[in-house]
Amino acid sequence: MLRVKAVGFDLDGTLLDNLRQLLEAWKLALESFGIKVESDLEILKHFGRKTTDIALEFTGSLDEALKLVEAKDRFYDELWPKYSKLKPGVLEVLARLKGRGYLCGVASSNRRERLNRILSHFRISSYVDAVVGYDEVERGKPHPDMLFKLSEKLGVEASEIAYVGDTFYDVEMARRAGAISILIPSGLPQQGLKAKPHYTLKNLGELLELLEHGN
Repeated sequence: MLRVKAVGFDLDGTLLDNLRQLLEAWKLALESFGIKVESDLEILKHFGRKTTDIALEFTGSLDEALKLVEAKDRFYDELWPKYSKLKPGVLEVLARLKGRGYLCGVASSNRRERLNRILSHFRISSYVDAVVGYDEVERGKPHPDMLFKLSEKLGVEASEIAYVGDTFYDVEMARRAGAISILIPSGLPQQGLKAKPHYTLKNLGELLELLEHGN
C-alpha cells in the first residue's frame, strides 16, 4: 500500500446505491424488445461488464445490441435521479482522501457523459480528479483498458492506483492492470471469474483505515 498515490472507484454498487434501478432499466428494455429472461439472475450476473457487451449477450447482434443499450439508457435515466442515492460514507471518504493528498478517479461501465451528470447530481464532482467511461476505451471490464486510461488521466502508474469495486469484473480489471484491487461486495452473483482481490472490505469506511494502516 506504500506505493498508492491514487484511489479509483467503480460507480454502480460501489459509490452509488443504484443496482435496483439498473436491473429495472434492463428488464424494461429487454421486455420492449420482446426478449424474455427466466430470472433476474440472468441479468444480474453480467453487472460490472461493459453495457454493450451485456446487450450482445441478449441480442447476438451488434446493431440490435446498440439499440437495446439506447432503450436501457432511456429507462435508466428516468429512474436513477429519482431513486438512486450515494452509498453511506461516500462524501466523508472522498473528502478525507483528498485531504490526505490522494488523487481520486472513477472508472465505470457507464458513458462518460452520464458519469459526469451523476457525479454532478450528487455533488461529488469536486472530489474526483478524472473520470473514464466505457465509451472511451475499446474493451470494457474485466480488461484493463479503463484503468490504464484512468492512470493516464491522473498522471500516475496503474500500479500506484488502489481500485475499489463491488464485483469480480472490477477485481480482474485491477489485477490485469497491475493495480491494487479492493473488493467491497454488493452481493451480485459472480460467474466465471477467479481473480482474487488484494483486500476485501465490508464498507467504504474501512478503506480509510486500510490506507492509513498501509501508509
